[in-house]
Order: sequence, then C-alpha cells, then structure tokens
Amino acid sequence: MENLNNYKFEPGARSIIQMGEELIGHPTTAINELVKNGYDADATDCKVYVNYHKDNSKSFVAISDNGLGMNSKTLFGDWLQPSVSHKRLGNSKSKIFQRNFLGSKGIGRLAAMALGRYLTVITKTSDESDYNWLVIDRQDFKAEALLSHIEFPGGSSNSANALLADERVIKKKNGISNNDLSKYLLDNKLTNFKEGTIIIVEELDDSIKTIVEDEFLNGDTEIQNIDLIQSLKILITPLILNSVIQDELINKNILEKKYEIATPESTFELFFGCNLIRSAGDTRNFIKIEEYSILSNFDYRVLGKVSKDGSINGLYYCNRLIEDSFNDSFVLSRDDVFSTEYLRTRNIDVLQDINNTNKVGEFYFDIRVFDRDPDALDKLAKLLGAPNRRSAGYLLDDIVGLRVSKDGFGVKPYGDEGNDWMELGQMRVQNPTAVIGTNQLIGNIFLFSPENDSLSEKTNREGFFENEAFITFKKMLRSILLEVGKKRYNYRQKHGLGRKAISKHDRPDSSRFLDFIKKITQDETVISQAEVYLNEISTTLDNLENSLSFSQRLATLGSGLELVYHEMSQPIMLIGKCLFSMKFPVGRINKLEDRNEILSEMTGIKSAIATLDHLKESLQPAIGISRKSNFKPVDTFDKVCYLLTKDFITYNISVDIDDNIREFKINDHEYHLWISFLNILNNSIYWLKSVENDERKILFKKGIDNELIISNNGPKIEIGELENIFNYGVTHKKVKNATGLGLAYTRSLLSTNNWEIWCENYDYGPAFILKPLKP
Repeated sequence: MENLNNYKFEPGARSIIQMGEELIGHPTTAINELVKNGYDADATDCKVYVNYHKDNSKSFVAISDNGLGMNSKTLFGDWLQPSVSHKRLGNSKSKIFQRNFLGSKGIGRLAAMALGRYLTVITKTSDESDYNWLVIDRQDFKAEALLSHIEFPGGSSNSANALLADERVIKKKNGISNNDLSKYLLDNKLTNFKEGTIIIVEELDDSIKTIVEDEFLNGDTEIQNIDLIQSLKILITPLILNSVIQDELINKNILEKKYEIATPESTFELFFGCNLIRSAGDTRNFIKIEEYSILSNFDYRVLGKVSKDGSINGLYYCNRLIEDSFNDSFVLSRDDVFSTEYLRTRNIDVLQDINNTNKVGEFYFDIRVFDRDPDALDKLAKLLGAPNRRSAGYLLDDIVGLRVSKDGFGVKPYGDEGNDWMELGQMRVQNPTAVIGTNQLIGNIFLFSPENDSLSEKTNREGFFENEAFITFKKMLRSILLEVGKKRYNYRQKHGLGRKAISKHDRPDSSRFLDFIKKITQDETVISQAEVYLNEISTTLDNLENSLSFSQRLATLGSGLELVYHEMSQPIMLIGKCLFSMKFPVGRINKLEDRNEILSEMTGIKSAIATLDHLKESLQPAIGISRKSNFKPVDTFDKVCYLLTKDFITYNISVDIDDNIREFKINDHEYHLWISFLNILNNSIYWLKSVENDERKILFKKGIDNELIISNNGPKIEIGELENIFNYGVTHKKVKNATGLGLAYTRSLLSTNNWEIWCENYDYGPAFILKPLKP
C-alpha cells in the first residue's frame, strides 16, 4: 500500500430538502412534529395558527409554544446540525417536567420544510434579553451545491416584530413584508415573551392550502371535524387519556403502578386558530383541542394490559342495552394469544416463523366499539346532541380507527382515515361474525420508552419499522380484537340485535292467525285459502324438523364413527391374528401345547367380540328409534362414558355417579338423552383439560324435581354467556374446528322432545341441567 488517506462525506444542499420536505408525508404530520418539539421543550401550552389569503405572500402557519426556548448556542449550534440530537443520550428526559422525549432523530426541526418556502425561527430563553432568530429560504437548498456553501441570515433582536421589518429579512424573502403576520404576533402578545419558540412558515405549499380551501371555503364541514383539528385531536387524546386509564387499571388490580411519562405537575394544552373561523371574531381566539366526547358513549369496551410474557389481562364493558349492561374481567393466556386462531390466513407461514414471545414489552390498551344499527345510532345522536342518526354516523366516521401512542402522543398513520393497518377488512371477510369493522372502533394502544423501544419509528414519522417486534405487536392486538368481537357477537345473538329476532324453539301459533282472518272476513274462499296455506306451512315445518333431526344424527354420527374406528381397530387386528392361527383343524394337532394355544386364541376372539358387542350397545341409542321405552338415564350415561373412556384416561378425569340416580327410571326416547349426554360430556372434557387441576371431575346426579344434572369442576362460564352458549354458532372454544353447534343441537333436540336444558354455575364449576316438561 503506497498511500492511505482519510475522507469524509460532504452532504449536498438538497439533503435538507430530502430530510424535511420529501421525508414528511403529509402537512398534518409536519405540524404534529413541531408540536412535539414544543412538548419536549417543557411547554405547558402550544398554539397552531393558519392564516389563509388568496395572495399567498400573506398566508402563513405559526406554531408557538411557551417552552424553555433555545439560547444562541443551541439555535446557531445544535439546531443547525440535522440528525444530531442530545435526546438520544442515555435515558434523557426534559429539564423541568421530566417528560420522555418524543423526538430523538434530530430531523423534526426540518418538518416545517413540508409546509412552505420561507421558514422563520424566533426563540428565547428566560435568562436572555434578546430573541434569537433564523430565516431560511427552502429554495436555496435545491441548488446543486454542497450544504456547507448555503448560508442564511440569523441573529438576535429585542423584538419579534422588529426582525420581521428588518430589510435583510425582507430581502431574504424576496421583498415579502407580511403585515398579517405582524398583526397576528402583536394581537397574541408574541412580539415580546419571556421564553418559548415561534416557528413561522410563509408562502405555503399547495398541499396545505388545498386542505384549508376544501374545509373552510369549499366545504360545510363543522370546525371540530376538519382534518387539521382532527389530526391534533388524534395527537393529543392519548396524552389526556393516559393518566385516567392507568388509574382505572390500577383500581382493578390490572396495573401495579403507573408508567410515569412526566412529573405530576406536567400539563400540556394545545390550541388551534385560523383566520377563516368566522365564529372566532379575531385572531386572538383559539379552539382548545380536547379529547373526543364520543369516547364515553361506547356500546362495548375492552381495556387492559399485555404482559411481558404475552398474556392479556383485561376488563370488558357492555353498555349496548341499558337494561342489560354489565362488566366483567377476561384473561387470555400466552398460548391463547399466539394460537393460530389469531393469525391471518394470508402470510400465515411468515407469522408462524416468528417466535411466539412478546418482543414488544408490556403495554396497555383501551378499545371502544360502537354498533351502527339504527337504534344504536339514534341513541348516540341523542347523547351527542346530533340532529339525527345520519349526523351521528358522520361524527363516528370522522374519528374511528385503531391508534397507537408513544409516551402520550399519537403515532401516525395508525388510525388515520382509510388506513386499515391491522387488516381488519380482510379479517372480517374471513370471519365476519367475530371481527369488528374499521368503522366501528375507536382504540388507543399505549406504548412507552424505554419499555417498548423495540417498536422504532421510521424516519419519515409514518409508522413503525415492520420488524419482528411489530409483527408480534399486531398478533397480540389481533387476539384482543377477536376477543371483543366474539363477546360482542354473542351478546348481539342473545338479544337479536342486527337481525329480526325469531323464536328458536316454538312454532308460530297458526290457529291464532286463522282466528284473526275469520274475524275480519266472512268470505269462505279467503278462509279456505288461509287454511290451505297454514297447512302447507305446518307441513314445511314438519319437514324442516325432520331434516334437522336427521342432520343432528349425521353430526353425531361423525363423532361416533371416529370412535368406532379407533375402538374397533384393536379387536379387528386381534381377530385377524386368531383367524390366521386357526387355518388348520384343531383335530389334526397332536401336541397338547399347540391345542392349548388355539384354545387361547379362541378365548381372545370371544373377548374381542365382547368388546364389539359393548361398543355396539353403547352406540345403539344413536340410531334414533322413535318408540318410547323404559330405561335408566344412568345406563345411557354409562354408554356415552364408555365411548369417551380414552379421553377420561388421557386427561385424568374421574366420573362420579351419585347414588340417587342409579335406580331412577323414565319412559321416554333414549336417543335425545344419548345425544345430549355426548355433547355435554364432550364440552366438559374440552374445558377440563384446559385447566391445571389434579382432580378433574364430572358428576352425574338427579335433582329434587327429577332433573338430570351433569356438572364438572372446570372453569365457570361468564354470567352473561350462561344462556347464550345454547345459540347456534356461539362457541368459546379456541380450536379451529369449533362450530358452536353441539349445545344448540342439544337444546333443539330436547325442546322437540318436551325437555328443557339450562346452565348454572355451582361453587365448583358449571352444571348442565336437563328437565322434562309436564305434558
């Protein structure tokens, strides 16, 4: 090697444009970044003001805060070093309120480049007498030159207005002297302030001018619902909710202590103003940005904590119907959260390749769900003071979304309009009954530093990098959304919401309808046609009941055949072996030991045949013979238990039969009890094997009114679900092939045969109670 030199990058001037104007995706993102800078500077209030004028030289955006400001060393030193930030040094926090810094990439200061051409910075600390300032023309950085060759004016001034009138500043802005800006600063007492920062952008870009024109000049959108205000609401709402929700979770023993993102004295208020807000009167009036009032008017809500191990502990609130409102706790284990039930069908292999561990760290959530049925929107309109349900729907449309915050401030673009980042639309297509639509929820996910720093924001502030932690994050959120979706669906099924309620067990009273016809007319032709039509309906219902009964037998036959296959395989193999060894007549065998061996094989055949006979006897009730007979329910119960012997042994489940039922006889159809016992026991086995219990038990006994009671010491059923579990399609089993038909078939079959069934929670677990109705 003859020589060795050291070299360094010389960034071009355009790099400033690329880090500012080209990197920020939307004007609201740029404004949000400048607001965050005020928060990091320990401001207690921040004002965003937009001045629109047909003469663009008079238009401007001004973002002011009462934070600590920047001294000359900071403004003319650190601030002019993009991508250099002291906020990355250790666990840095703000000086006064110990706030977790929101920005640490060192380029948020350039966000103003995405708003307009001329950028003016005016800042002051409390221990300086003069204001420090800079004026930058974005156009200078579009030159093909090195960044070190680009210069712009800056200095100090005893008045903000004085520097705007300075000839050098006016010259830098190509002769623009903005009287509207000077008046705004004067009216809002920003020409002389103790400490803080003002960011001013003039000669606005079309991107933000178009937003203002569409919403203030060409549209009829209410002020509170315009994009600029909505974006600020989305930004600050998590900060407002943060403490309230944490207190709620602590009171419910879900959180042990608060995540403190600042000292208790920390307050931050955000205001928006615009010269086109006609009700404002003058530029001194601002609209305070507050959380959405609609949040307290939810129909359903889940909030809780995702633990470091990936398990979820939460609360579920249901306020859909005033007469049946309730709240309950729920828990999802780590295995539940990472089960394949919660994975997308698309890209499922990619997701399964990710280790099933929480790569994100502990965080908490608050998701509120709104029904969009006519009665629900009517209720919402009344609560919000909206004129009608359509207006209430529009209000909901403006703010729905699943949003993510970090250290109290929203992270874009999560929750933005049209941004279905959780792919709920696709999930809803795959499972429409259990998935909530994107237009139905307002959710907030709360993240903190350094706990959740594995979720790292992209440089352009448009979301997190899609690394392993982010994929895990989405998997855990998916489990929460499916859980609330299932609970909501079951509740709606129970109350017949969203569809016309129908009787599940009783036929319509056709005679009552015929009596009504006879009262309103004496026309024999009409009455005759009505009788014919009602007879046809009865025949159709008979056929439907027969079809349902046949479907029930077929559904049960599937389980029965699987059991037959497994139970008969060993006897059949034994028979084959015996037959093979009996090829030669016994009389030709002289050796005693051979003869004895054959006799032994014959004994094996007899044993196998006995096993088959026992199995055949156990399955006999499944053929659905229509004749009633005298039998002991305990014998039917024993037949079903025999079919499930393998499960009882595998999962260490004992079956206790109370003496009070052993001699009890009834005269009825054995078939419908056999089916009922099989479905109930299958259900009991599933839930018993899901819990850690060394003494798993099933108990069969007779009640004081001849009820048949099958109970177990597995997990109790939520109070709100005790009745709902008998509805078609309702299931809480976390397996892919769960249909929610077993208990629905059971109730339908029992009802057809004049029995009823219900479920109660005993002290030790759930109990299914079957009772014959009096004729």
